[in-house]
Amino acid sequence: MHTSSMGSRGRRLCRCVVLVAATLLMPFAGAGEPTILDHSSSAPGKRAPYQPEVYGSSPAAEQQAAAILLGWRSEPVSLPWTSLMLSMFVKHKIAPSRAARGSALMHVAMYDAFQMASDEPSRSLLVSAAAVQVLAYLFPAEEHGFDRVLASLVRQHPNDSLAPPVRQALELGRRVGQTSIARGEADGAARGWNGVRLEWYGEGRYYGPSAWAPTAPYFYYPPDEPFAPKWKTWFWQIDHRARPVPPAFSSARYLKDLQEVIDIQQTLTADQLRIAKFWVDGSGSMTPPGHWNQIGIELVRKARLDNQRTVALFAMLNIALADTFIAAWDVKYYYWTARPITMAKTVYGVDLKTAILTPPFPSYLSGHAAFSGAAATVLGDFFPQHKVALDAMAQEAAMSRLYGGIHFRHDNEDGLALGRAVAALTLRKLGRSP
Repeated sequence: MHTSSMGSRGRRLCRCVVLVAATLLMPFAGAGEPTILDHSSSAPGKRAPYQPEVYGSSPAAEQQAAAILLGWRSEPVSLPWTSLMLSMFVKHKIAPSRAARGSALMHVAMYDAFQMASDEPSRSLLVSAAAVQVLAYLFPAEEHGFDRVLASLVRQHPNDSLAPPVRQALELGRRVGQTSIARGEADGAARGWNGVRLEWYGEGRYYGPSAWAPTAPYFYYPPDEPFAPKWKTWFWQIDHRARPVPPAFSSARYLKDLQEVIDIQQTLTADQLRIAKFWVDGSGSMTPPGHWNQIGIELVRKARLDNQRTVALFAMLNIALADTFIAAWDVKYYYWTARPITMAKTVYGVDLKTAILTPPFPSYLSGHAAFSGAAATVLGDFFPQHKVALDAMAQEAAMSRLYGGIHFRHDNEDGLALGRAVAALTLRKLGRSP
């Protein structure tokens, strides 16, 4: 999915004032925590206020709404929307880059909407309206379905669906969602690769024996998200002075790590193959960010986390994942290093047969490892009793790329460290001390 096809809701954004902010905000004193986005100016958008008769109903929407309402009786109000987003990742075969970005936009919107509500009924509607706005921006083909789910939720809501507090909650949630969309429209992710080399990193990086080049079956594919280093981050600052540095080509460390990849692929055990396949999270899966969100869902349910901590957890988790992606891709496209399959042939003349396909972008450092280091750090902060297990899972996810034959050990180790650093900053920025 590319942001250039984000749909009518994103294209209709404008800077006009649709309602007086003070009038909307007055009934909702808020939960007491500051919001992440700036809602002081009016959120853009021309969409008409909620009118239940416009959307009608459908059996699928009613069923989804009933499932969400059932979930509200036993779990935090935001959790069903997280699950719905993960199902969209699978259905639409979303890339990890876009999954991380989109999930941050939705979960920040839900977090901010939650803070603006003063009671549980208004919270459920505010959070849902904000989630629907962002989901429809990310998956425009599903817009009417999301609207029908929201309409069904309102019809089944204990309050009168036409009562002023309900309408105000829906409208404010919509505006919160549009503020998040506006942030997404300005984050730089709409820029696509036009085949031109990434001049800002210097032409010299594209030549030499250790330079990245596409590998089978992706010879004619463009490199994945080469302009991601220029996307707007939430908290992390890209600093060339602080980039991790890979071992030099032909150094003892590099050659040792290359030989390790070759040896593992030639003696791969059933358990190593299982780990490589379990964490592959390729096309048609929840993706690595989604995989870690699902782990978060399971932990929230097991611990019976409350509403406030749940919206905070997923906002922090997904901000950390989004910033980690940008930070990792900055490193990848700065160093432009070849994958093990290329270097095995270049250095040793070995035609490496890897357990999983080599992706179409540079090797150093591992995005899977970075995502996993970030996620385990955030989740471990909220669930300290599971920190050791979460760190072990992150380590296994990183090693899965070595077992798969697509990353060196130094890719994984430095990826984990980068993700942990991004997550630690995210937690500090949002008031926690990892």
